[in-house]
Amino acid sequence: MKSLNVSCDDFPTCLILINDKDKVLGHCKISLVAKSKVSCFIESVIIDYRCRSRGLGSRLLRGMEEYVAKRGLKNIYLKTDGQEVFYYKNGYKVCDPFKAYGINDIITASPPLGRTKFKERNADQSVRHPPLPPPPPPMPTFQLSKFFDARMLSQKTHMVKKL
Repeated sequence: MKSLNVSCDDFPTCLILINDKDKVLGHCKISLVAKSKVSCFIESVIIDYRCRSRGLGSRLLRGMEEYVAKRGLKNIYLKTDGQEVFYYKNGYKVCDPFKAYGINDIITASPPLGRTKFKERNADQSVRHPPLPPPPPPMPTFQLSKFFDARMLSQKTHMVKKL
């Protein structure tokens, strides 16, 4: 594990996982949670696709947890979509939604830079819409696994690990 900027202990920061030949295998980016002196937010965890399923993601998380613990942080938050089981196995628990940056985490589209003139089309031309398809069948009932939490039904699952 190496900090991308060795002389800087400030956040946000990135940590990288390298092999013995200095080849980058993965990285993570960590930021402080706004208005908190003891919490950080994992913005990203990425492992080279050719190196996955070898425990490197877990190793990167452990190194990151040691790094933030040495800086006095007690809580690590993250948002995920599809990797809940991975984080659960690494000690993270589903939590209520949070604001990582102290603002709404919804990114809105920027207004257009300039006006675009569209050519007027034949106003008499009508557009035919095909009929709507039938609704999908109901979801099957199944036994929920130990990894399921109702809060995982939102777009992103919010998780936390307390150090």
